[in-house]
Amino acid sequence: MEPLKSGDSHAPALLTNLEVMELLQERVAIREAASSSDGNNNNKLPSLFQARDWIEQTVFDYLNSSPAGSSEVKLDDMPKLVKTLRREPSATTTATTDADDNKLDESSDVVQGYGLTTAETLQVLNHLPTSLVELHLLIEDLEKRIPEEEKQMEFLRLLSQYSGRDVEEAAGEEEEEEETSDMEK
Repeated sequence: MEPLKSGDSHAPALLTNLEVMELLQERVAIREAASSSDGNNNNKLPSLFQARDWIEQTVFDYLNSSPAGSSEVKLDDMPKLVKTLRREPSATTTATTDADDNKLDESSDVVQGYGLTTAETLQVLNHLPTSLVELHLLIEDLEKRIPEEEKQMEFLRLLSQYSGRDVEEAAGEEEEEEETSDMEK
């Protein structure tokens, strides 16, 4: 995977944990293939890059245990998710679908968008939040930018489609479900 270059030549390109993990996985695989082709003859000498190898393996193991390391994460679909996260919520269109097959609000011709900054988008992709509390920690002024709790839950469900992680329902919704099930008994 080749990191995308940012517009500013002095600013480094930002990589998600998924991209770093994929890069490290490729490096470890190349090293393992090279060591297996060399045979056991060179195993007597310590590796000149032993510290680098240890660091890369440790970082890979950490990222693999993080939300980004889930085997259900759909890396190929992430660019479409990033476009949705970054798009301003007020964008409108007259067509029922746009060129990139992004979802539209069916009740009106408003393209779904959340207007996140680059840093917020990176944080969301790295942490893949599953609860409203996590979402509030990652997105500044969430209650002003996405005021309705149902819209916030839609945001979490959208992330869930890409991450494969279940959304933790809001406390109010859980209590209502419990009251409804208690009444039925």
